[in-house]
Amino acid sequence: MHRISRLARFSLWSRAIASLALLSQAPIVAAQGVGAAESLDRQVENAFRQVLKAPASQEAGLKYARLLIESGNYEGGVAALERLLLVPDPSPSVRLELAVLYYRMGSYGMSETLLRQALDDGRLEDAQRALAQSMLSDTSARNQPSQLTGLIMLGVRHQTNPSMRSNEAWVYSAGTQVPLLNQFKPQSDTDTQLTARIDHRYDLGLQNEAAVVSSLVAQVTKFQSSSGSQLQPNQVAPYNLAWGELTTGIRFKPAPVALPGLRLRPYLILAELGAQGHRYLSSKGVGLDARFQIDEKTAAGVVYEHRNYRYAERIDVPNASLLGGPDNSVRMLLSREVAPGQVVSAELGLRSHGAGASYYDYDSPELRMSYQASFASPFSERSSYWTGTLWTSALQRKYGGADPGVTADRRRKDNEWRIGANLSVPVSERWSLLLQVEHVRIDSNLPNYQARNTAVQGALAYRF
Repeated sequence: MHRISRLARFSLWSRAIASLALLSQAPIVAAQGVGAAESLDRQVENAFRQVLKAPASQEAGLKYARLLIESGNYEGGVAALERLLLVPDPSPSVRLELAVLYYRMGSYGMSETLLRQALDDGRLEDAQRALAQSMLSDTSARNQPSQLTGLIMLGVRHQTNPSMRSNEAWVYSAGTQVPLLNQFKPQSDTDTQLTARIDHRYDLGLQNEAAVVSSLVAQVTKFQSSSGSQLQPNQVAPYNLAWGELTTGIRFKPAPVALPGLRLRPYLILAELGAQGHRYLSSKGVGLDARFQIDEKTAAGVVYEHRNYRYAERIDVPNASLLGGPDNSVRMLLSREVAPGQVVSAELGLRSHGAGASYYDYDSPELRMSYQASFASPFSERSSYWTGTLWTSALQRKYGGADPGVTADRRRKDNEWRIGANLSVPVSERWSLLLQVEHVRIDSNLPNYQARNTAVQGALAYRF
């Protein structure tokens, strides 16, 4: 099957199912509203009785199939829709709904066949035909052995404190409190970002769905206040950055019969970061991504990465050899589709960073929650669906020792809080506008690291 993020797959299915709700003669939302006081199981039971009374009724059959799908019984929904195809001259909309359901279940071959059959039927309405053609383009690409997808994004971001400088009037220096100089106090800045991501998947044609999956991500950030490539011991302006990361590995099902929902992907990692036109940081390592589809609405995952960080020797990076070291992280993820077009996700992260000095070592747990919703455009019922996300996170960093350059009698501990929101607005089939705002707050037991930052960003993205 085609490699695609759960978010992208969910977004396309959400648009398809919402479009069907608007276009079909007996909308899904109508099925959801029938007998509000009844339980969903009772509605399914009553709908089944109606099918027994009128087995040739397409309206009764569709209502029963939609209720089965709403209750999470997708196999039952498939069976109910396929039964409707046995009646003489079935409506092409039945094939379209079945194609959407197969798409959601990851059976892209079946989905493509049904979409072609629906499009060959002259009775398919114009709006449904447009939906079928959009889905056909996607499913056809997924069924190719070699698939290349990507994203290019150009954005502008304004931040109140991009360097996360202390907002305290007094800080520590070698154990003594001193006033913070004006040049090191928070300053706002605006930057321009160019981001690119390329994903490639090559299907090995094995029974366990093995595929070589690779991703390349790169970003260049240019700050308005920063220019040139001259390095200095105490950098005042934010760094202009250039970053790239490559991951590649084989994704497969280790037990396709016993655990069909489990996928593993061991992979290699290679990353490089440049600052002010000079090499700044490099890392390399290995990772293991394990994902399990618990049911059609619930997915879980665990991602482990081991990296080794190495900082470049340069005038603005004191003790560069002590900063780097081994870094281990584990992320546990859980997502649940709570309603059509709505997904709630939780992520627990644990990270341990080792370095050449104890005051650079730290352990860091993190909890992140997000809510994503896909909804109809407020300007047109028939236009593409918008997607919005809200998120919040809490992170703590505990350092292994006290830094004598700051104060020798207190080990650093930070609590970092984030809250943010973004909105993706389709402009055309491939172009979209992204709007985002995020606030970060760091509460530290040392005034040197107390900081606040608010970032507002707008970007134009092109997907291929």
